[in-house]
Amino acid sequence: MATAARWAAPTVVLAQVCLVWTGVFSLGEAVAVGLLLELLLVGIVITEITLARRAFRTSKSQGADGQEALNQALAAVLPAPVAKAMGMEFGLFRALWRWIRRKPDAPEGHQILSYGSEIKPIMWVMVFLVPLEILAVELMIPWTVVRITLLVLSVYGTVWVLGFIAALSIRPHTVGDGKIVLRFAHFTQITIPLELVESVRSSRHSGYRRAVNISDGVLAMPIGDSTTLSIKLREPYSVAPKPGKPTQEVREVRFAADNTREAIRVLTANISGS
Repeated sequence: MATAARWAAPTVVLAQVCLVWTGVFSLGEAVAVGLLLELLLVGIVITEITLARRAFRTSKSQGADGQEALNQALAAVLPAPVAKAMGMEFGLFRALWRWIRRKPDAPEGHQILSYGSEIKPIMWVMVFLVPLEILAVELMIPWTVVRITLLVLSVYGTVWVLGFIAALSIRPHTVGDGKIVLRFAHFTQITIPLELVESVRSSRHSGYRRAVNISDGVLAMPIGDSTTLSIKLREPYSVAPKPGKPTQEVREVRFAADNTREAIRVLTANISGS
């Protein structure tokens, strides 16, 4: 049922478009069939909302945070590529809303390790350059439609960057309940059990090009292209670099934190108490 629901709505909408453009039916028949398809679409949407709510609640009951639960809800009712894209977009606006309310997306009782201070200044520069960009467009582009289109794109791009800054701020790394949860905004989240951690040390590595890198048993989650901390594990631990991707065994985890000394103190204290 869930699999059918993922493709039902796009299929019905495509059928409606085909009816309009091909002229297969007479006007009266097209209206009747169109109404039936609209009713079918309403039923599909209601079903998808029900499935999405069920998936969201199930994920939350299993300990997922809001973003994870949202991703699971979308994946339950939409094709995978669409669900991923919508999860990213919704995640931006969700992050902005929580940022405005100053409400970090972290489990109660977990200790927070912030990150992202190295790239936030660049993001803010991009935001403050937007008025100059809009002014340049107004002065240099003579066509109204083009100016309006570029204005809309500039405003949306600004909202996107602000959402990214917000996600970096309200979705920190967290430590608690016997695990460390490593994040990169609302895009990536990986959990490592503290009972597997053998040692934590300050160690800078650079040259990474992806948000999650796994190579030769080393998992790296950089900010920019660098990591500042290294965690050695007692035994190999299976990690999926992305949801739905095959798992790979890692024995070392590298990530970045704004305050490496405080991060080491928090992790060491939690390792000792686990």
